Amino acid sequence: MKVLFTASQRGKKLYLPYYKEIAKSIQQLGYTLLDDDLLTLETDEFYSQFEDGGRQALIDFYKNELKKIQKADINVFDCSFGSLSIGFIIEKSLGLNKPTVVLHYKDNAPFFLAGAEDEKLLISSYDDHNISAVVQNILDSASELRDKRFNFFISPELLNYLEITSKKQSITKSLFIRKLILEHRNKNTTKKR
Repeated sequence: MKVLFTASQRGKKLYLPYYKEIAKSIQQLGYTLLDDDLLTLETDEFYSQFEDGGRQALIDFYKNELKKIQKADINVFDCSFGSLSIGFIIEKSLGLNKPTVVLHYKDNAPFFLAGAEDEKLLISSYDDHNISAVVQNILDSASELRDKRFNFFISPELLNYLEITSKKQSITKSLFIRKLILEHRNKNTTKKR
């Protein structure tokens, strides 16, 4: 399985040893890391690519990050160091219905994220002595949250409606169908109470 692991570049000053240990733990469990820029690029080098490349470098970076999120089976983020960019990427991951793991060092909990109610969001803390165990446990849980493929046949008329409606809402057909199912489930669950 493919995993995207990322965190704040600026947070490397404080948390790089933990980032390295998390990445190592992910790989030791047999997962493939989609990217190692967090660990291989120096922070100055990371930011200078945008200064040198201008707006196009930012556009390319944005598109590449979104592609990695889509390609990954599980997205893992370290939020020990607060970052609006990482928060935005986490939201994109959840919007794509991906199992999304948020790790943080000890008491550096991402309080805003902790209030989110999303079945695909898993948040866990680690310390100096339990990183590999925490990573293993949370990736086991995240693996169970992966979407299962479900194929079915619909009439051309319904498919046309689905395509038009999903385009109007700027969402995928799958997301549109999932939303309908969730709305139906929530409506019926509420009635039974």
